Amino acid sequence: TDKTIPVPISDINDNPPAFEKPSYVAYIPENNPSGMSIFQVKAFDPDLDRNAQITYSILNSNVKDLPLSSYVSINSETGTLYAQRSFDYEQFREFQIQVQAQDGGSPSLNNSATVKVCVLDQNDNTPQILYPSQTTQGSSFFEMVPRSADSGYLVTKVVAVDADSGHNAWLSFHLLQATEPSLFTIGSHTGEIQTARALLERDITKQRLVIMVRDNGQPPLSATTSLNLVFAENFQEALPEMNSQPNNSEDQSNLQFYLVLTLILVSFLFLVAVILAIIMKLQRSRNPTFLQCFIPDSHSKTGAIFPPNYEDGTLPYSYQICLSTESRRNELTFLQ
Repeated sequence: TDKTIPVPISDINDNPPAFEKPSYVAYIPENNPSGMSIFQVKAFDPDLDRNAQITYSILNSNVKDLPLSSYVSINSETGTLYAQRSFDYEQFREFQIQVQAQDGGSPSLNNSATVKVCVLDQNDNTPQILYPSQTTQGSSFFEMVPRSADSGYLVTKVVAVDADSGHNAWLSFHLLQATEPSLFTIGSHTGEIQTARALLERDITKQRLVIMVRDNGQPPLSATTSLNLVFAENFQEALPEMNSQPNNSEDQSNLQFYLVLTLILVSFLFLVAVILAIIMKLQRSRNPTFLQCFIPDSHSKTGAIFPPNYEDGTLPYSYQICLSTESRRNELTFLQ
């Protein structure tokens, strides 16, 4: 006779959680919003029930200047990492954290893995021009060029840097404006300004160049600088040209603005004066001074004004008297 006897085997917590990899690399772009998801780690436990319930936590990190909680946090159930702040590539490029997975057995078992977080650079820095540098008053830099300079003469070199990295830090140089565009060229990658031809008699001795430095980011960022060149054989010859600074276009625009504003104000005041004069004239015409005329006779003198040397009440000729209403009222009051 055969009999089958089932033998149930109860699970004990004899398997620690295991990560897919011992180390991970996560990438996050700089200027990220706070609370952004960075990465998710996953561990497995072959045990059953409570012995297989995994809880995730962060053990430590190589970040020492600020508390770890101000950089990243982790969801204890899903293992998702979140950024707690916005990262800046130029200040903080990468850091490492150690993530632990712990099961719910008794006693519990755990395992850990390393996550390396790399901050990706974005084009958020404008190129900085080191030479030629602008003065504190905003005037342009002067460079002296010999009159006898031939084609290909190296005038100067524009030096610029970019705090970004990779493609975002690749700089190109462009000549935006020039008093005589055919006289100069600039190396698009070197920043070297050279003469394209010899100086002619019709060319003026003082030339102004506007140079733009642009990076290779998306979208590209740029910076500009201006350079004044003086063609002279020596410093004494170039000094008068350097002292005669060109008028600042911004000052001229401000002067024109104030002139236009003054003209508008004067015109407005003149218009107001004309309107007030018209209003006063209309008010006077609506309240006219009525004249009452009297032909005096020899029997009535009331309300009349008689010519001088009138004594016997007779006039030598017909004399008509016109009095205003106000004058007549005052006269009657006086007579009464």
